[in-house]
Amino acid sequence: MSVDLRGHIQRALAPARRRIAAMVRRTVVRLVDDAPGHQGLQVTALDKEVLATVQRVQEYGFTSHPLPGAVAVVLGLAGNSAHSLAVVVGDRRHRPVELPAGDVALHTELDDPSAAAEAAVHRIQLTRVGDEPAVVVRSGPNKVDLLPDRIEVEAPKVVVKSDDVHLGEEGGPPVARLGDLVHVQQGSSSGFWPIVEGSSKVRAAGPKTGGS
Repeated sequence: MSVDLRGHIQRALAPARRRIAAMVRRTVVRLVDDAPGHQGLQVTALDKEVLATVQRVQEYGFTSHPLPGAVAVVLGLAGNSAHSLAVVVGDRRHRPVELPAGDVALHTELDDPSAAAEAAVHRIQLTRVGDEPAVVVRSGPNKVDLLPDRIEVEAPKVVVKSDDVHLGEEGGPPVARLGDLVHVQQGSSSGFWPIVEGSSKVRAAGPKTGGS
């Protein structure tokens, strides 16, 4: 084959090669526009081409705002870079690693990616205790563990806002609070008397008045 003929063939095939190369590309996220219905990304491909407006398609019911430097897999529809869609965005800098097989984790860059579920900083992890399902929630010093036989909560302060709280089971006897009247049935102090002291670690709000 002559050099001229080979050159003609290469030039003729060049547009097809470019379209094929643009069909699936590994890119790096530079900017994120989270205002539109479809999140917009500005990404840079391996050949240094900048794609200024790439729509990111996300699963229904779940959304995220990736950081610059994340990796995006971009599809060029019919090999056309002007009609590109980002179908996967990942960030190895922040992905929790060495999860037990079958676990699922929701995390942010605030988490420690090398930490186990129990020591995580900002993560929700669906895991197992033995063969039983469990959920581990971590946010700074606050910890909630949904275990097979109990729920454990650890936090500097826990506030439950409700006008109808039941402990143990629904419909138990009322619980008296500081200031409530209790009925002393025997002795010289029999009668109704207010509670004047209580626990320093457990507090309960008084009943709401009509003007509150």
